Amino acid sequence: MVTEAGASARQRYRSLRHRRWRRLVAAAAVAALAALAVVRGWPPPVAVVLAAVAVTTAATAVAGEKGRDLDRWRRGAAGERLTAAVLESLSPRLWSVWHDLAVPGSPANLDHLVAGPTGVWLIDSKATRAPVEAGWRSVRVGGRRLDVEAVRWEAETVAAVLETRLGRPVRVRPLVALHAEGLARRGVRCRGVRIVPAAEVAARVRRGRRRLGRAEIREVCQAVDVGLAPRRSR
Repeated sequence: MVTEAGASARQRYRSLRHRRWRRLVAAAAVAALAALAVVRGWPPPVAVVLAAVAVTTAATAVAGEKGRDLDRWRRGAAGERLTAAVLESLSPRLWSVWHDLAVPGSPANLDHLVAGPTGVWLIDSKATRAPVEAGWRSVRVGGRRLDVEAVRWEAETVAAVLETRLGRPVRVRPLVALHAEGLARRGVRCRGVRIVPAAEVAARVRRGRRRLGRAEIREVCQAVDVGLAPRRSR
């Protein structure tokens, strides 16, 4: 299965960027109409209202919620691609890596899935420019605790899919690859999820005792290829 890291995030970014462009074009058109109202001597309230609409539309496109979403999706796609580049250091003879898989029955996606000698790992990429503070069993980003419930749920979902396909329980360990400064190399364990600097993610999945043999890895790969499809861009 060929998968591309950050594909759905990048598609979402492009969709939002196109929407913002359309709003800016609409704002420019309304601004031109307001200028025409002044030139033609239309009643002053008409020009004022049109100017206000133009300013509001432009401000919403650039600095509103959708504008902030645009930046988040752009960073998210870039973060996933960088994590994928780090995971390329895993030997393809021993490891299988998938990116941007769809979560069955959910609009969410799995950033990265890795299967190899140390087991199956579900990796979520997080990219931020906010300050990071690592504490005892917690990581705060921009003053807010980093939420790990989503990646825990995704790991449980993948485990359920694999168990259904293989007829036996398969442990899937969640891991967060954080693209930011302020986190020690070994990371922090928070509610069963290890949060590590993105540069250390490949080293982290290599570490630990052998959990799967080659035959078991092949079985997991076949189950992933059948049970988890690449995320379709919308």
